[in-house]
Amino acid sequence: MGEVRKTRPRLALILLICGLLLALSPYIYHRYYLYVSQHEVVENQQHIPAEPEPDVVEEDYPEKLVEDTGVLEIPALALKVSVGYGVEEADLESGPGFYPQSQYPDHGNVSIAGHRNVHGAPFLNLHKLKDGDQIILTYRNKQYVYAVEKVFTTHSRDWSVIEPTAEPVLTLTTCTPIIKPPGGDYDRLIVRARLVEVKSSNTGNM
Repeated sequence: MGEVRKTRPRLALILLICGLLLALSPYIYHRYYLYVSQHEVVENQQHIPAEPEPDVVEEDYPEKLVEDTGVLEIPALALKVSVGYGVEEADLESGPGFYPQSQYPDHGNVSIAGHRNVHGAPFLNLHKLKDGDQIILTYRNKQYVYAVEKVFTTHSRDWSVIEPTAEPVLTLTTCTPIIKPPGGDYDRLIVRARLVEVKSSNTGNM
């Protein structure tokens, strides 16, 4: 009789764990699917032969961002993801996206939005970035190397953070807190970084 009593709690615990795994399985599968998809996109972009970029002066680059994809890398967060074009919900389901209002990287403010709590949560740990941390944006045969200047929170409808700037900068935006407060709304977490170096790239990101 004693053995039966000892076995029942163990069996109940096993059934509870199985139930939790079953309930979480769609979320786990979705995260894994997004991870594999992002990895394949980045790898494919890196193996496309790069076309030589014509000799141009700074004035030859457009003022606004050209509709194209890129690769965002943040070594401090062990993050490397592809960046699409657009920030609508459908655009961000597959990963971070460029704001259409962005300036060309050589000129001004390049702004990128991404999720922290759904669709793979690529920007989950943006709050951990510190001054000086490196961010690399690969875009149209160039690598733009940025250094983080500040991480701060602003109102969800504060669009001034994506407005044009006189100097080349990178702006990353996401929601905060990670879980929406009951009866409340999200604010916006902002990472602003300054351009410190531009290098040619062999990723073929055209």
